[in-house]
Amino acid sequence: MQEENVNVFLRNVWYVAGFGTEVTRTPMQRRILGEDLVIYRTTSGVAVALANACPHRQLPLAMGRVVGENLQCGYHGAQFAADGRCVLVPGQVEVPATARVRSYPVRDLYGFVWVWMGEAALAATVEPIDLYAFVDSGKWDTRDGYKHIACNYELINDNLADITHVEFVHPSTLGTGEVRAVRGHGAGDPRPQAVHRFDVKSVADGIDFLFFAGNTRIAPAFESGYRRFKQAGEKDYLDFLLDFRFRAPSFWLFSPTTMKSGHPPEEGVRTSSPIAITPEDQGSCHYFFKTCQDYAPGNSAETAWWHEQTSLAFDEDQAVLEAQHANTSGPGKNGVSMAISFQGDGMGFQIRKLIRARQSAESGAPPTTHATG
Repeated sequence: MQEENVNVFLRNVWYVAGFGTEVTRTPMQRRILGEDLVIYRTTSGVAVALANACPHRQLPLAMGRVVGENLQCGYHGAQFAADGRCVLVPGQVEVPATARVRSYPVRDLYGFVWVWMGEAALAATVEPIDLYAFVDSGKWDTRDGYKHIACNYELINDNLADITHVEFVHPSTLGTGEVRAVRGHGAGDPRPQAVHRFDVKSVADGIDFLFFAGNTRIAPAFESGYRRFKQAGEKDYLDFLLDFRFRAPSFWLFSPTTMKSGHPPEEGVRTSSPIAITPEDQGSCHYFFKTCQDYAPGNSAETAWWHEQTSLAFDEDQAVLEAQHANTSGPGKNGVSMAISFQGDGMGFQIRKLIRARQSAESGAPPTTHATG
C-alpha cells in the first residue's frame, strides 16, 4: 500500500479526553487534535473543557485554580465560566465583552470524560459510541490504563486490525504459531478435533471481527489466566473466542473468552478491554484503555493480573509503533505510508477507507488520498 498523509482529523466526534476519576478540581492540561485544552471539574462536580490560554496574556489556564463554578487564571485572577465567558476581572467593574475562551462540549459517560472538538451545535445530535456501555452496568470489575504513544493514530488502528503480528510481537501473551491455523495458513493442525473460524463483518461506521479456536493452545496469557482461576490441567486443550470490534475513527473493544473445550463461553473466563485512541497531534496520541472482567465480581486481584498482562502486550505494541513511526516520518517521509502490503493488511485497508469516507463527508470535499498495493 502507498498512501498520502492528509493530516486531517475527524472533528465531529466524541473523543475520550480522560478518565472520569482523573478529572478533578485540579485543572489538567491535555492536547487533543493539535489543540491545547484545560479540563477540570467545578465545585459542583461538572466536567468542563476550555481552550488552555487566558485571552488577556495567554497564560495557560491549567496553571490556575477552580473557584466555585469558575476557573480562575493564575496571572491576574480573571475568572471564566464553563461556557468560556470571562465573568470577573478583579479590581474593575466592567468585563471586556470579547474576553472569552472557546468552550468544548463535554460528556461524562462509561467511566470516561468525552470532549467534542468539532462544530459545537452538532454535539447534542450525536452520542459517544455505545461500545463501552457495559462498563456502567455495575457487573464488571475494572481498572484504568493510559499510555502516551509517539506515533500517528492510524498506525495503531493498523496494528489492532492485524492479527498476523501477534505471533511475533506477543509470543508470551497474545499469540503463537497456531494463529496461522485460524487464518487458514500454515502446515495444518494435527489435532482432528481442532476447529478454527475467522469472520469479518462490516457494520455501520465500523467493523466487527471474530475468531474462534477450538481445542487449541493459541493464546498464552489467556490460557494462563484460565488455568490459574479454574485450576485446569496443564495438558488440557481449551477453546478460545475473541470478539474484536472497531468504530471510526479510533475506538476498539477487545473481548476474549477462554473456556474448556466444548463448553459454552458462559462457563469460561471472560475479559473485555475498551481501547479509545485520541490523537494528540499528527505524531502522537493518547491511548486510553480499561481492563474489565466479570467472571470474578469484586475480585480486584483477578482484574489486577489481567491488567498487568494487557499492559505488557500494549508495551510490546508501543515499542513497535514508535519505532515504525520514527522510521517513516521526517523530511521526505510520510508518517502513514507503507511501501508494500501483505494479505494480513486487509482489515487495516478497510478501516482507512472508512475513515477517508468520513473525512470526505465532514469536509464536503472528495477524498484527497488514494491507496494502491
